[in-house]
Amino acid sequence: MYSGENQTAIRSMQWLDAALMRLLEIEKYTKITVKDICVEADLSRQTFYQMFDSKDEVMEYHFQNLFAKFQDDCREFKGIECHELATNFFRFFYGERNFVKILIANNMAYLMEKEFEKYLPMIDLFQHINETEEYPDYSVAYVAGALTQTLIHWFDRGFKPEISEVSKLTEDIISGHVYQRANSKK
Repeated sequence: MYSGENQTAIRSMQWLDAALMRLLEIEKYTKITVKDICVEADLSRQTFYQMFDSKDEVMEYHFQNLFAKFQDDCREFKGIECHELATNFFRFFYGERNFVKILIANNMAYLMEKEFEKYLPMIDLFQHINETEEYPDYSVAYVAGALTQTLIHWFDRGFKPEISEVSKLTEDIISGHVYQRANSKK
């Protein structure tokens, strides 16, 4: 993937990304070709391959931009706690619901989970886990999976319950409170 600062190249990357997103609204990801993306973006295959190695890299680029916006919404993840992270997560991806629906329809939500695993270690809370746990990557994988799968379930249920409730529930599950309450009632 191109990583320079040439504005023409960056604009081409944005056009290719936008073209793929438009195509995903009408076609399954597996059926979309590089040629289709180039035609939709009105750019040559040569330009495509100067920017990306594959359509998967275009998706990776889209996720990088999406999660950079999410990171900005979360104040660079500084001082953020589990509840605020969950609330921001559900609010942000509700705003990106068309894209999330496309991911779900194409069985590609795992890409969101994979990308989220890159960002969780930047959060202060997880930096503390990194300092105290022998295998902090398991905590990151667990939370990334929990957030992503809860998001999918929330989408499938028509965004019920409200963001504040699903955020609290997610926090309770991640922190173990749900299971502690269940064990105390035995």
